[in-house]
Amino acid sequence: MPRRHSKARVPFLHTTAIVMLLTSLLMISISTKTLNDFPAKAARSVGSAVQGIFYGIGSFFSNTILSIQKLKDLQNQYDSLAKKLESYYQMERDYADTKAENERLKEQLGFYQTVNTVKTSAQIIASEPDNLYEAYTINKGSSDGVEKNMAVVAFQNGIEGLVGKIISVNASTSVVLPLFDKRFYAAARFSRTRSVGLVNGRGSFLDDLIMEYVSKPNASEIQIGDLVVTSGLDSIYPADLSIGRVKSIQTEAFGTAVTIHLDPALDFSRLEYVFVIQSQTLANTPDSNTGAAP
Repeated sequence: MPRRHSKARVPFLHTTAIVMLLTSLLMISISTKTLNDFPAKAARSVGSAVQGIFYGIGSFFSNTILSIQKLKDLQNQYDSLAKKLESYYQMERDYADTKAENERLKEQLGFYQTVNTVKTSAQIIASEPDNLYEAYTINKGSSDGVEKNMAVVAFQNGIEGLVGKIISVNASTSVVLPLFDKRFYAAARFSRTRSVGLVNGRGSFLDDLIMEYVSKPNASEIQIGDLVVTSGLDSIYPADLSIGRVKSIQTEAFGTAVTIHLDPALDFSRLEYVFVIQSQTLANTPDSNTGAAP
């Protein structure tokens, strides 16, 4: 019995010690006013946290607005640079166009200075069909020495090619009948074989030129790509002006002649400048106004 009593007192002593320790700590806290400062510290901590939150929110919006302003400034700078770049591109295109135009004029000037039969140079100012024929209008006329039935040529990519002939003259302008018109005829020959024939158009610069009255024996010597030039036999066009190259040869089974299809030597879609050539002998036949074969 005495043993049991001693074992029961041990937990009691531990509990008492713990209570006394807590009481001592409480008294020390009260004496040092720790508990009195706790609400203030807690309030300060909460205030600091709230201030930190509002500062973070303010900084976020401030940085966002600043970023938007920077993006706007960058966009304005980009737009300004894009406009300048487009301006530079336009200047480059204008320079390239001017350079190409100067090269074309230089080429025309070189031709003009080397050919002593040139009466005058001219620029095509209109290209319109009328009721009878396709025609070009040039900016030179009788005041520049242009006369009806004078030959008109162009110098293109190193080729001196036949354009047509003058069919109407005013004081300051003239009308040119081009070789691709159906009413145009020119005496021609093959540059390589020297066989002769007659060339006329089919109504459009997109169509083939046709060379007729070439005999079958002579046609047997012709090759695709052969150059056809003026023969000079019609007394209007100087000899050896380029007309076109052989594209195909059409032979009739029972005929004595062949029909030769030609690709024009000149690109009429790019024709701008021409030269009026003094004819060998101005033809005054009744049908000269229509461009029919002499």
